Amino acid sequence: MLSKLMYHEFKATRRVFFPAYGIMLALAVISSVFMILSNNLQRLAVPLALLLLAYVLSLFAVGVLSFVYMIVRFYKNLLGDEGYLMFTLPATPAQLVWSKCLVSTIWMVVSSILCIVTLGILLIPLMLGTISTADASFWQTIHLGFQYIAQTCGIHAITFPILFVILGIVYIANSCMHIYACLSIGGLFNKHRLGAAIGAYIAFAIVWNIISSLLLYWGGNLANMLHLDAAAFYDPMQTILNGMGGAYLFLIGWIIVTILCLLVNFLITNYILKRHLNLQ
Repeated sequence: MLSKLMYHEFKATRRVFFPAYGIMLALAVISSVFMILSNNLQRLAVPLALLLLAYVLSLFAVGVLSFVYMIVRFYKNLLGDEGYLMFTLPATPAQLVWSKCLVSTIWMVVSSILCIVTLGILLIPLMLGTISTADASFWQTIHLGFQYIAQTCGIHAITFPILFVILGIVYIANSCMHIYACLSIGGLFNKHRLGAAIGAYIAFAIVWNIISSLLLYWGGNLANMLHLDAAAFYDPMQTILNGMGGAYLFLIGWIIVTILCLLVNFLITNYILKRHLNLQ
């Protein structure tokens, strides 16, 4: 049933995301072409600036769309009038929640990948060397930077990015579920639901910051006990460049903590929707 729910969720949301992605890709391609042509045609400088501005705005629009639409879909489908229909489906509240969370996470990951791809498209003129302001020293610096990381970290140059990607995906999923939990708490109230949800979000943020600080402190102490470099817990990027193994413990630990937070947010959301559903 979960796969069917996700299919219909994708079908409903792709009508919004596909046009947004198409516009962003089109602006990136056209801007890249104008960057190549503007080297010889100075009169294209103004249109190029407008295109780049439109592209930057499209980046923000896609980011905001991914975030806001995720909130609207959950609230309208499960806490609004559509909830009367959704909860008559042969699916558990847990399946409804996970279908929303997984689809939202996938769209956010796709949005992030497309943002990187479009930025790469804009760098094509630089790679071709058609922009006079981008000389060979720029790419030489980039090449030397990657070469330094590969030589210094060795296999870590592969494993660390993988861990960062896993942490990023888990963090996005937890962010979605965190907002669902706050919206569900707000749904317990008959009035001022949005205010209650915002208040729950702030309260959770305060608690999470306290827990994070304690975990960093305890993690540093654990690193000292294991004879690892405690700096890995406070400055992981520097640790990566130095090839210190303590950063592994930091990243893996942070992934585990984020997964635990994801499960806690899910349990809160599922409990409220299952036991204390209060449709508007």
